[in-house]
Amino acid sequence: MTTTSISLEDSVTIFEKDLNSDVLLTWCFPSLDETLRSVILQRTSLLQDKISLQFSFSKFKNQWIYIYTTAVDQQPAAQDGQQPPSIPDCLKRVVAFSVVLVRNHFNPEKYGSLAQIMSNVYKMTGDCSKLLECQLRVFNRGQFDVGAMGKFVDSNFDVRRSYLSTNIKDVIQLFGEEIILVWSAMAMKKRIAVYSEKLASLLKVIRAFPLFVFHRQNWNILRPYVTINDVELKDLTTTGVYVAGFTDPSIKSREELYDILVDLSSKEVTIASHAKDQFLLSSLHKDVLKFLLASLEDEEVTDQQVIKGLNQKMKDLLTKLESLKEVNEETGKAAPITIESLEARKLPSSMSTFLFNIANAENLNG
Repeated sequence: MTTTSISLEDSVTIFEKDLNSDVLLTWCFPSLDETLRSVILQRTSLLQDKISLQFSFSKFKNQWIYIYTTAVDQQPAAQDGQQPPSIPDCLKRVVAFSVVLVRNHFNPEKYGSLAQIMSNVYKMTGDCSKLLECQLRVFNRGQFDVGAMGKFVDSNFDVRRSYLSTNIKDVIQLFGEEIILVWSAMAMKKRIAVYSEKLASLLKVIRAFPLFVFHRQNWNILRPYVTINDVELKDLTTTGVYVAGFTDPSIKSREELYDILVDLSSKEVTIASHAKDQFLLSSLHKDVLKFLLASLEDEEVTDQQVIKGLNQKMKDLLTKLESLKEVNEETGKAAPITIESLEARKLPSSMSTFLFNIANAENLNG
């Protein structure tokens, strides 16, 4: 059997919006619980007057949600002198539908491609069982081919390429000197809210944030798209640390939800009032910022070199922290790093605070 990350427990769901503007879940395999169903419906855009015909990815609890929304043209035009394509009977009163894949893995390129092909199949046939066939073929063979509707090969989608989909230098360019606040927040494992008026821009930028701490290779910290409702916000806050994306501007006034707010629309980074003492810049920050800005000035510096450089700076920082540990004379073991032990070494307050946060973020205190 071909090895694939797709499981029979992964769900495929179809939501439809009809001519009366009613939105219904019309098919699901194997099943969705009521809470997840409600969250997905809010994220499809089918409930909105203006439907967003685009691919999106988000996360709820430990599950990644991939949504591909397609319009159904009730009067399709003929192409190249041929008869216009016929609309399946079950779609003749449907204005748009969303194919939703729920998975346990982050890979927008893989599941975006799979959802798009499934959308093509459903739009042409209106047969839900055909989507199940696609799912089973990927599970059993790792691939399937449905001719003009598309071909999917699981092995073509290396998750490492998905990690590097957005250029880190583009994100640095976007925020200039304020990018150091993003790096610092990621390094210290602080809560980050990212706001954009446009979902596509939000998803493109937010997925690059883990690149600033690539040594952790943790994309599960992302909550790329969250709507402002009690269920989603409760899920968000229970995770503790996150990088969460919003298109609702009301997030700006919800300081209790973030330590820094990254506004893509204004290209500004704002520190929450309760976290200002955690983001005092030190010589360490200035060194990292100098490196990041210098990378923009040299076109020959690649994204991989920037990531590698940040990894090295973090490695040097951790080495420095290890050297600052004091040995307990009774046990012979290194004592935990504390604010007091750092300040006792006559370090500036800003550096002591940052190093203490890094020690905790990297589990140096056990």
